[in-house]
Amino acid sequence: MSLLGNLKFKGSDATQMLRNQHRITVGIAEGFIANEVKLEDFVGHLDYTISVHFRLEEEILIPVLSPLLRQYLEFEEPIRIIRGEHVSIKSLYSTLYRSVSFESEDTTATSEEILNKSGLIAKTLLQHIFKEENGLFGMADLYIPEQQREKIQSDLERKNEEYHQAYISAHGMVK
Repeated sequence: MSLLGNLKFKGSDATQMLRNQHRITVGIAEGFIANEVKLEDFVGHLDYTISVHFRLEEEILIPVLSPLLRQYLEFEEPIRIIRGEHVSIKSLYSTLYRSVSFESEDTTATSEEILNKSGLIAKTLLQHIFKEENGLFGMADLYIPEQQREKIQSDLERKNEEYHQAYISAHGMVK
């Protein structure tokens, strides 16, 4: 089953930019799993996703949504799950990055181990996006008042540009 063909990636102003990023990530992750995207391209996109996309969710959307969930549902479990998955994906990526980048006789991973771990990360990321698209973002679109959505959109766009530029600078890339 392809998520790219089965998810709508449509939402309110509060979530649409993040959903657009999801569409790209799903395409890359599914392409990697299908051997249509190179390992380096998948890992590069994963690094960018952790550095930019996760931060946007954690620093802009979740702080607005969290009190609303407490108010309307009296629990924040969806947010705890999403944050926990961010931590898990970051941890998996960190161990993968060490295997690829800091090769020594004690820590060198085989190509097969690197591919297997990358495949696990891709599948975990796809499951994570499925939960956000069908759960967390739907709740955001439902519970965030209309008047706050434009501000969230504006904040997401501004911070996305800031984080993008910081990422490019930190990685010595040319815009």
